Formats: sequence, C-alpha cells, structure tokens
Amino acid sequence: MQSPSDNSLLLKRPLWYYIKNNPRAFSLGMLFLVVTNALDGVYPLIMKTAIDQIEKQSPLDEIGKTCLLFLAIMSGLAITRYGWRTHFGRFHTFAAEHIRQKLFHKITSLGPNFFHKNQVGELMSLLTNDVQSFRQAIGPGLLILADGVIIIAVVLPIMITMNWEWTWKTLIFLPLVPFLIWRVMRLIHANYKAQQDRFSELTGVAQETVGGIRVIKSFAQEDNRTRLFNGVSSAFEKACNKVARIDALFMPVMEFGVTSGSVILLFIAKDDVYSGAVTIGTFVAFHRYIQKMVWPMTALGMGFSYFQKGYASFDRIKEVLNTETDIPDNGTYVIEKFESLEFKNVSYKHKGSSVYVLKDNSFSLKSGERLGIMGPVGAGKTTLQHLLSRMYPLEEGQILINGIPLEDIQQESLRKTFLLVPQEAFLFSESISDNVSFGLREKASEEEILRMTEIVDLSKEIDSLPHKYDSQLGERGVNLSGGQKQRLTIARGLIMKTPVLVLDDSLSAVDTKTEKAIEEELAKSHSTMSRIIVAHRLSSLKGVDKLLILKDGCVEAWGSYAEVLKVSPTFQKIVQIQGQGDHHE
Repeated sequence: MQSPSDNSLLLKRPLWYYIKNNPRAFSLGMLFLVVTNALDGVYPLIMKTAIDQIEKQSPLDEIGKTCLLFLAIMSGLAITRYGWRTHFGRFHTFAAEHIRQKLFHKITSLGPNFFHKNQVGELMSLLTNDVQSFRQAIGPGLLILADGVIIIAVVLPIMITMNWEWTWKTLIFLPLVPFLIWRVMRLIHANYKAQQDRFSELTGVAQETVGGIRVIKSFAQEDNRTRLFNGVSSAFEKACNKVARIDALFMPVMEFGVTSGSVILLFIAKDDVYSGAVTIGTFVAFHRYIQKMVWPMTALGMGFSYFQKGYASFDRIKEVLNTETDIPDNGTYVIEKFESLEFKNVSYKHKGSSVYVLKDNSFSLKSGERLGIMGPVGAGKTTLQHLLSRMYPLEEGQILINGIPLEDIQQESLRKTFLLVPQEAFLFSESISDNVSFGLREKASEEEILRMTEIVDLSKEIDSLPHKYDSQLGERGVNLSGGQKQRLTIARGLIMKTPVLVLDDSLSAVDTKTEKAIEEELAKSHSTMSRIIVAHRLSSLKGVDKLLILKDGCVEAWGSYAEVLKVSPTFQKIVQIQGQGDHHE
C-alpha cells in the first residue's frame, strides 16, 4: 500500500514520482539516448573524412579504415537506438499501467453520488484517452524534448568549430520553427478534440441503434436511424478531413528550416569551396548538420505541446483521485454469523434534495426469518435496500446488524452477508457458467451450475445453444431475453448461499411454476437463510414471516400477514386487486 507522501508526490509532481519509482528504465533510456545523439553527431565528420580522402585519391587502406569506423558508428547507433526505445518505452508504459490501475481502483471505490454526476462515457474516456495523453507527455513528449536539447548540445558546438560564420547565417530562421510547429500542434489538438466529439456521437448513435434494434424494428424506424447515423458519420468525416488538412502543414513547416538553411549555405559557401578554403567533405558534413538542427527546433514545439495536453489530462485524472467517497470503508467488524437486522428511525434524502425518500423507518429481522416488502412505485423500497448494502450513505437513524452499527462493519463482510439480486439483470460478456459463478471465489462445479439453472427453469434453453454452458453472452447479456437474463441472475444469487438473500422484485419475470421451484429450493437447501423479498405480486410473498408495507417513504404497516391486512389500506387494495385475500399460506 502506498504511503500518503507517495500519493502526494504523485499528484503534485507525477513525472518525478515515476522517475523515482522506475529509476533503472528511465536512467538507462536517457543514457542510451545521450550515446545515440553523440554517435549521430560524429558520423557526418566521418563522412567528411571519407569524401576528402576520395577527393585526394588517398590509398585504399585509409579509405577502408574510415569505412570500418563509419560501419562501427552506425552499428553502435542501431544498438543504442534499440536501447533507448526499449528502456524508455518500459518507463512510460509502466507509468500508464500504474495510473490506469490506480484510477480504476479509485472509481470502483466511489459511491453513487460520483456516478450520478459523471457519465459512463466520460469515465471511459478518462481511463483510456486521458491516461494515454498523460503517457505521451511523460513518454514521447519528454523524450522529444530531451532529444532536441541533447542534439543542440552535441551538434551546435561542432558547427561553430567548423565555421562560425556559416553557422549563424544558416540557422538564422530556425528559431521560427518551434513557434510554427507549436501553432500547428495547437490547431491539430483543437480540431482533434472536435473530431473526438464527433466520434463520440457516432459511437453513441451506433451503440444505441445496435442495443435498441428490437425497439427500432418494432416501431419501423430503420430509415430514420439510418439517416441519423449517416448525418453523424458525415460530420465525423468532415472533422477527420479538417484534421488531415492541418496535419499536412506539419512536414512543410519542418522542411522550411532545412530549405532556408540549405539555400543560404549554397550562397555563402560557394566562394570558399571554389577557392579551396574548405573541402567538399566539409560542405557536405555541414549541410548534414543543418538538417540535424531542424529536428531540435521542431522537437521543442512538439514536446511542449505534448506536455500541455498531457498535464491537462492529468488534471482531470487528479480530480478523480482527489475525490472523497461518500461511503468510506472504515469499519472493522467482520460478520461471522448473522443474528439480527434492525432499522431504527432511518430517513434518507438524495444529496441536494429536500424531499425525503425514506422517513423514520423502523423494523427488524432475525436469523432465518423471511421478510416481504411491498408498496407502490416510489415508496422507497429500492432505496431501503441500497442503504442496507451501503450503496447509499446513511445519514439519519441507525441500521444495526447483530447490534453493530452499519458504519462499523467492513463493507466486504457486509455484502457477503446480504446478497442483493437486483430487479435489473446485469450480465457480463463471459460464458453462462462464468456468469452463474460470478460471486464465488472459484468457479462452481458443472453439477451445481446445472442444478441452479434447472431450478430457475433455464437448463433446457441453455442446452439448445451451440456451446451450451460455455456459450458467450453479449454485452449485458444482449443475446438472452429479459426473462432469461433475470432467471440467470437469480441462479447466480442462489448458488452463493449467503446468510441473507435480498430479492428486489427479481421474480417478476418468472412464471408461477418457476417461482414455486425457486421457493422450494430456498426452503430445502437454504433453510437457515434469511430472506428479504421485495415484490409487487402477492404470490412472490407466500410463506414470509413478516410484511413491511411502505408508502411515500414511510412504514404504513409492519407485522404478520393478518396484522398488516387489518391496518394497511395499501395492502388491502393490493389484495383486493390481485384477488388473493383467502389464499395466503
């Protein structure tokens, strides 16, 4: 676990943090880069020597030695270039992996208020685009800047030594290159953001269309969705073309420095070459150095642009990392055995709202008991469950488990004790057997998976699939019907055998026969399991010990079936509508 000082260093000086935590890769990368640029700065001098030797018709053995030296330098360049690429690549990919994992861990630890304020698409962009942008800043961006500075430090003294007058005259326009490159990069980034926005719109329309294809076909809206998709696709195409036009300016700006310097050199060097004051080898080597000096000027503009974009992305990352969860996991109590649950005057309202979703709720549940919860839409049933599982922060009243306040219990222990099977079935893009075994430490046996799917009347449908239990589900189980997804979710809950099973209207999409089979399974192999069953139909609440009727966030009635029926107008109306007043067991 990282110390607070390490986290502080990461947030304040991220580059230094990663240099400190991966010094070997960074140091070796920089060392190889220095050696590469030193060798790269020397080889034009070797070319100069070779050309001068040929011009003087020197002996073949002298030319051969020069050629061998040139070959040795170029071989060294190949080795050192490989060295800095691999070591420095290891440095910045390590940084990206670390910050990505840290960010992901932080996001998974935050409470619902954070997700209410941040869209899924924004968080996905944060984990991908922003992390990548930060990696480019401390990777390619830093490397480009260092490369440019080292080349200037190596090449400029050599040029001055060769001919001071040539140097200042040929490089007079080069200081304009960083500014021009910086301007081009700014334009590219500004228009690239617009391109990414159009891309987000395109993927959003495509995702909604594919995900809602059944609804689209049901309403015969294929043509309208096609026109919408074509429109956003065309907008994306135009944005891409605009970025491409600006990006096309990049190379001409770079070549401006080479061209201007080369033209100036031709004018100022011709007399010295004609008179023999300098050799042709010197002229060729100097021209090569002019070409080398263009890159450092370009690198300064590019490098600062990378840093600007990367650190803007890190500010967004830092904002999330600095976010405090509204549900801190500070509890130390581990539930060894569930004995009792008690709500004492629990009230709740969403952050920023003055309206109470729950108001002064009190009831209790003992080990082995079955509690049924009913009430109209908006009565607070789901909120009550979210408070129990600490998906929402408890601010008023107390929830006691075994007499221990909810805040004093480890969240992992709490959620292993109270397993919530939600009304909205969420399945992962994995095999059916993996989805059933999702909550277990190890994958369940084939026999156990088969038994659970038989209970929820799903085994025959799974057997009809080409790969049976190894069949891969699509995103959110898109290749299953709503009822199949809900039954598979119930099987996933049944296989856990937790002390308390919370069913949030999970039986609404199953028929009476399947509902009875699930009830028999719970009564047989889960006889000691306590149950909290939220339901809208009375058949789902057969055999419960207590009923809790909620209305407008308040407890209208709590007690046995007979007690609730006497005092609760809401329950009386439900019984009257569903016609099961005399069929309670």
